[in-house]
Formats: sequence, C-alpha cells, structure tokens
Amino acid sequence: MVKKVFSILFIVVFLSIVGVYWYTQSLMPNYSGEFKLSGLSNDTEVHFDAYGIPHVYADNEIDAYRALGYVHAQDRLWQMEVVRRIAPGRLSEIFGSKLLKTDKLFRALGIQQYSEQSLATFEASGDPKIKSAAKAYLDGINTFLNEGPTPIEFTILGIEKTPFTLIDVYNTMGYMSFSFAAAQKTEPIVTRILNELGEDYLKDLDVASNTSGALMNSFSTAAAMDEMALAIDEILTGLPAAPLIGSNSWVIGPDKTKSGKVILANDPHIAFSQPAVWYEAHFETAETSFYGYYLAGYPFAIMGHNRKYATGLTMFENDDIDLYFEKDNPDNAAQYIFKEEIRDYVTRKENILVKDSAMVEMEIKHTHHGPVVNEALELNEDLPPVSLFWVYTQKPGEILEVTYGFSHLKDFADARNNVAKIHAPGLNVMYGDTDNNYARWSSAHLIQRPAEVNSKLILDGVSGENEMLGYYDFSFNPKSENAPWGYAYSANNQPDTIQGLVVPGYYLPEDRARRIKQLLNADKKWDVEDTKQMMLDITSNNSPEVAESILEAIDTKLVNSKNEEEAIQILSEWDGEYRLNAIAPTIYNKLVYKIQEGLFVNKLGQKGFEAFMKTHLMKRSFQPLFANDSSVWWDDPNTEMIETRSSIITAAFSDGMMELEKQLGADISQWNWGSVHTLEHGHVLGSVEALRKYFNVGPFPVPGNNEVINNYLYKFSADGWYKTFAGPSTRRIIDFADVEGNSWSILPTGNSGNIFSSHYCDQAQMYVNGEFRRQLMNKEEIMKQSKGALVLKP
Repeated sequence: MVKKVFSILFIVVFLSIVGVYWYTQSLMPNYSGEFKLSGLSNDTEVHFDAYGIPHVYADNEIDAYRALGYVHAQDRLWQMEVVRRIAPGRLSEIFGSKLLKTDKLFRALGIQQYSEQSLATFEASGDPKIKSAAKAYLDGINTFLNEGPTPIEFTILGIEKTPFTLIDVYNTMGYMSFSFAAAQKTEPIVTRILNELGEDYLKDLDVASNTSGALMNSFSTAAAMDEMALAIDEILTGLPAAPLIGSNSWVIGPDKTKSGKVILANDPHIAFSQPAVWYEAHFETAETSFYGYYLAGYPFAIMGHNRKYATGLTMFENDDIDLYFEKDNPDNAAQYIFKEEIRDYVTRKENILVKDSAMVEMEIKHTHHGPVVNEALELNEDLPPVSLFWVYTQKPGEILEVTYGFSHLKDFADARNNVAKIHAPGLNVMYGDTDNNYARWSSAHLIQRPAEVNSKLILDGVSGENEMLGYYDFSFNPKSENAPWGYAYSANNQPDTIQGLVVPGYYLPEDRARRIKQLLNADKKWDVEDTKQMMLDITSNNSPEVAESILEAIDTKLVNSKNEEEAIQILSEWDGEYRLNAIAPTIYNKLVYKIQEGLFVNKLGQKGFEAFMKTHLMKRSFQPLFANDSSVWWDDPNTEMIETRSSIITAAFSDGMMELEKQLGADISQWNWGSVHTLEHGHVLGSVEALRKYFNVGPFPVPGNNEVINNYLYKFSADGWYKTFAGPSTRRIIDFADVEGNSWSILPTGNSGNIFSSHYCDQAQMYVNGEFRRQLMNKEEIMKQSKGALVLKP
C-alpha cells in the first residue's frame, strides 16, 4: 500500500514537473523556425545573434517593419502593455488603487486628447510611406498578440490582450516626454522658499534673483508646496516603466582620433527597470539599413546608426513647463478670472477603472494655460487652482515624422533639418558621419517669456503679465557643428548661449561636463578602447573640492575619536574616484546629506527638506553653498544663538560618523562604497517578495556616483544605503573608421523582457563589469552566431 502511494505521488510530481516544463517552454520566444505573418509580400528572415539581437532581412521596408513588430512583441509584449497604459491613465485597471494617483495625473495632463488630435492630423495628411511603416509594425505586434503565447505577467494579473493601434504609439511618446520634465518638482519648492524666506535664500542656491511673476504672500503655501513636489516625485518614481533622467554623449572629430575618422559615444541615463528600456534591432532591405534602439510599442528607432551616420541623445533640460496660480470666480466655481475678465473653465470628465474597486470619476478643469492639477495631485484646499502649461501638448508635433527621419537621413543638413522639427521634449541630438561631420543640436521649441519673468517660480496667472510671447526660431537654439576644438559633447549641463539667448532650464551641475572636457582636451589621439575607458570613468573633480570645503569648516578641537581623525585623513587624501573598495565616498555621501539636513530642516521642515532633496536644484547648489561661509542658510532662525558654517558642519560630521558606525560597524576599513551602493533591476512583479528572485535582476555592487561619467544615480539618504535607481540605459560607441567591425554596445540586463528567454539578463554581469559587445551588421558574422533563421512567411 505504501509503495502504491509513493508510486502515485511520484507520478503526480513527475507530471507536475513535465507540465511546468512544457508550460515554460511554450512561453519562450522563438528564435528559429517557420511562422506565418500575414501581410508580408515575401519571405522575411530574422537571425538572432549571441545576445538575442534580431537582424531582419527583408525585400522591402514595410516587410521589415512588420517582422520587427512581431519579434519585438515576442520579447517585450508585457512591457508594451504597461507603457501604453501610462499616458492615458489606465494603470489602475491592472494594478489597482496603488497607481490611482498616477492615473489621475496623466488623465489631467490630457496626453490622450493630444494624441488623438495628432493622430487625426497624421491620418489626414501624413506621409503615406511613414503611415504604412508604422501600421506594418503594429500589425506585426498584433499578429503575435493573437497567435503567440500569452506572457506570464498577463496570466498572473488576469489581463485581457487587446490590439495595439497608432494611438498607443502617440501615447508612448507623450509619456516619455513628460518624464523628462523637472519644473513640476522644482517650482513649488522654489516658490515656497521665496515666499517664506526671501530672495537672499534663493540667491545662495544659485537661483536667479528676479522674482517677478510670482503670486506672493497671498496664502499659506508651505504644506501645499511640499505636497505638490512630493506628490509628483512619488508618481514619477513609482512608475512601472522607466522615465528618462539625464545622459552623456560626445562626438570626437577626425583631428582628435587615431584613425582620422569620427567616433560617437552615448549613454542615455534612464531609470533602471526590468525589462530595460531599449530593444536593439537591426534590419537590412534594398531601401534601408539601420541598427536602432526602440521603445516598447514604438515603430521607429529613437537613436541608432547605419554605415554612413549615427545619432545619439541626451536630455536638453530646458524648461518647457510653467505652473500658474489661477483665481476662481468667487461667485461661480465654473469660472476663473484673467485680467479682470471672467472666463469659463473648459471641463472634461474622466472615469478611471480601478481593479477590484469602484470606478473613480474626475472632472478636470482647463484654463487657457492648461489643465488644473489640484484634484489630480490631491493638493491642500488652501491652495488656489494651479494650472500646468506644457509645450508638448500646446503645439502640434511631428513625432512619427521626426523619429522615422532619424533612420532615413540623407546628409548632415538633412539631420539638422530633422532635429529642427522637434517641439518637445527638449533633446540634445548628437551626430557623426563618414564625411567627418560631428555636431550637437539642442532641439526644442523654446518659450519666449517676458524678460522679467522667472520661470523657476509658480507664476501669477491672473494679471496677464506672465504670459508667453511665442517661441524662438530654431536658429536661436544652442548648437555645436564641426567645432574647431575637435569635439561636441553634452552632459545635461547649461549649453552655450546663441544670439544672446540664455535658455532657462533645470540643468545638472557641471561635474560630468567638466570631466568630459578635461579628458577630451588632453593632447592625445583617441581610439575606441580609449573611449570605452572614458565611458567607464568614475573620477569626480568636484567631490574632492566639496570635501575640502567640509574639512576646512570642521572644528578640529571637537574631533574626539580615532575614527573621526581617520575619516578626516581619508577625505583629505581622496582623489575623487568612486571605486567599489573606496572608503571616502561612503563618508562623503553621508556628510553631504547630514550637512543639508542641518541647513534645511529647521527652515523648511522635514517634508520641505525631502522635497528639496529630490530636485536638480539641490544637485547644483550644495557645492557653492558649502563653500559660502557667509550664506544666510547657515543660521537657524529658531534659536537665539547664531549658527555658522563651522558649527553646522562640525555637528553634521560628528552625527554622521556615529550613524556610519551604527550602520557599518566600528571598523572604518569595512566602509567600502560597494557595500552601500548597489543596483537591482526591478520588475513590476518583483515587488512581491515571493516573486522577486524570479523577475528582478541583481542586486550588484556598483562603482560611480550621481555625477561622474559612469553615472549610477541614487538619492542621498538618511539611512546611508544608496540604491541605484538610474544610470546608463546603454553604453554605445560607433567608430566610423570601421562601423561594422568596431561599433560597441551593452544593455543593463538583456534584449528580451521574457523571463523564460536566455536573453532576459545575459548582459547584466557584463554591464556592471564595464564590458561591451559588438554591434553586428556584417551578415556573414551574424550567420555564424545565428542558431537558425526565424523565417516569416506571407
């Protein structure tokens, strides 16, 4: 009897194992075999290289895009589903009420309505060739959606598969565009500092002293301003897809390379997630050849190269959002007042489906500036209506035309003309070609504001004195073309002025830009290996300078422990490198946080401090602030004594050292940077602890910091653990001396977002090791790596 029971149990377990194996095998992407893909005009072959990069060979471009949609979907259908839901505010349908705030904000922004208008224009007058290519890509996705296996995430969450359309394409770009913006997190806290503390406090944060345009001292702002900034940060950091953060890029001209040909390097900084943001793919047709980087569900490469030219991207960081305080008509809540004239709000109603909960109804008001966001952000009732003006939704755009154009450029002039069409988001487009041209163009339709308006403040929308005047012509935009110094670069820094125009923006500090210029100005000739090492550079010129300001302010008479003495010695000898085994970065980052805590909490409160620490303003201001012995920020207005730079920094040093000892132990030699600075690529389902090890990738100890070239971003934290949330979304190098043989790339995890694919995370360890892999375009080499063709037949 016992033997029979064991036999039955064995059979059950065996069948369960076989069932699980069969099920997981059925969900894997097909990298070879024959499949029917309706709509093709001829057989199309796809060969996958050793890292799962698809190389599509088609008779014509439309077939290539159809095949691209199919293979992209089998690797990234889940990611496509998540991304297309963000802009129209439909995440709560699958994730429940935890993402309701996100949906409410994106509904308020009106990206869906803007996408509908853009699509109507495109359908009526768009280029037929572009239209056919985009629709072929979507047809490829939908064929896989209908005939391929259902990704496991759909099954776990109970999601119904529905066709992809062009409205999803437009919404994808709308979401990515909003994720670039920084104004909505920064303007509330800047306005609060001005209203409560005054102009001197802004000047010491390196904010222009011009304060015209702000609606000052007419209401209590502290709680409301903090709420607004923190609510927007919470929404953007909690997105289930990666927002764009920053970036590095440089193009080295022929006079500075060993080969005498251009080298382009680019690493766009994007929030880490799993799947990672980019999908690499290469196609060859009689008409077109291109190796590109694709967003989930978007038909055209955002950046890439062929054998003649290459493009790269960084964020411009220009200010293309203005927030306005509006004024309700006290006699009619359906109206607002502008220039003493009563106007009707334009209203629209939104119904948000929430999984396992009741439908949520919203009424969104619009002024001529844009949508009122108070309800969406659940702001304090004391706050007047706040409207959001955003260039992206205010101007017609040519999104599909521009992105299609990037993979079909004719020459240098055509590239410049294509960039000029971008109205938003602001991008620095990097360019290099075989004709030895190299350039950086800052693209955006720049707002022309009255000279007295400070766009970093929430503006008075009632008087009419702060209205935009129009847009500058593209000729005003910053640019660098074939510069005599031999290179072009961008690191989200303030760009050069053109025709006397200083472009308002939320630029990052000059740290990375300074280091890039230092290295490229060296008297040497560059090759690809040099460029790889530069891309992995972890040295900050600025951090030792900040450390010096800290050390000169510490009252050494109050230093009373061996660890404190050793910490001072370590910081004084630091070369600015953020190595895994370095001790100085651990001490330095703790002190940067503690000093700012000592400066800001007593004036802004804990929430205000947290809001400030999430802004680009914090990143730009702490170095000059720490060096400014006479800054008004040092004194605490809540005490009778006068605090000084020395007293604040000495106290921060003492407290910070005690916290480090509690966190990491008394042995200072064990406080290495790699133990506190880590990277884990999080999948949406990885937030469930039982699923984390299956869906997430990592964690890994990583070098670098927020503002070195090898930029692993983290937030300064009270607990002293620095979890990397963003960084290079790819590291890529194109050498025009040998495009096919000497162009390189790496992705943070893998090219596939399918958990059962061998390419789900096959680049993850290489990435943190600083390794690269070839970007293959030579068919003979590709065939050697291919495990057989995926043949798609009409």
